[in-house]
Amino acid sequence: MKLDLKDKKILYELDLNSRATLNEIAKKVKLSKQVVDYRLKNLLKNKIIKQFYTVINFSKLGYTQYKLYLKFQNVNLEKEKEIIDCWMNSKNSVWVASCRGRWDLVISVLAKDINDLGEILSNFINKYGIFIMGKDVLITQISPVFTKAYLTENKEKKKFTYGGEIEHYALDNIDEKILRILSINARITILEMMDKLGLTRDVISYRMKKLTKDNIISQYRILINLDKINHKLYKIILRLHSVTPEKETQLITYVASHPRGAQYLKLVGSWDVELEFEVKEEEQLHEILLELRNKFSEIIRDYETLLIPQEHKLNYYPF
Repeated sequence: MKLDLKDKKILYELDLNSRATLNEIAKKVKLSKQVVDYRLKNLLKNKIIKQFYTVINFSKLGYTQYKLYLKFQNVNLEKEKEIIDCWMNSKNSVWVASCRGRWDLVISVLAKDINDLGEILSNFINKYGIFIMGKDVLITQISPVFTKAYLTENKEKKKFTYGGEIEHYALDNIDEKILRILSINARITILEMMDKLGLTRDVISYRMKKLTKDNIISQYRILINLDKINHKLYKIILRLHSVTPEKETQLITYVASHPRGAQYLKLVGSWDVELEFEVKEEEQLHEILLELRNKFSEIIRDYETLLIPQEHKLNYYPF
């Protein structure tokens, strides 16, 4: 499917708020509600949009995000799929993706504390350790995420942030059920939720508004099949030195202001920062690397790049 500017504008608005109504999107993109509905159905039919998902601020629920990088050995395609399925079915994995580069698989794992993480990793290694040549575990401290400004012209990038200080917000059974549904289907209607949960419209609407007000629900977004729009997701992992708060702010600002900048992750571990860029061609990645080296040569000690050819799972409330 070849996207035109109208399709891209619809994608942009859904990336800002994937629960936006057809009327709301129509006003923003200056099309009729019927045209927006037709185009959205085409985007889904052609699998441009893979998922409507909800960003849930898990740090407020007492969880820390860890990044796990795995390098395989003696693994055939069947065993690789088994390992991927293991993490896809995990109740602690937020994101699972294949890599090309130094690592073969990267997983974002949620754990209450280091003992919780240790148990999760031990269970995995006990079963699949003979197939793992190397692994690296990093703590995600905070992560600003940026909307896809490259989708359309003259659009400002928006930022939201998850992570940060660990809190212990108390969810009840109803909150948990709502978050489980919204995490993997942000565009589900209230009527559909009423049918699934056996709750009234007022109860569901009130709980969703409260979870948003309390910043448990951070944003409603879409997962785009980047291959379908001729884009690729790259991670640039940096090892830094002598980083002042001013320099860190400048680095975040660089990612935020770059049309292709998607995410900034501040890490604790063997690497310090992970940057995400969505580029149309490899030459754009080389230009970004050149700019980073020129602008931040005094703080970049080492770096490596990872291509993410396939995202297998995205669920901010996998429990």
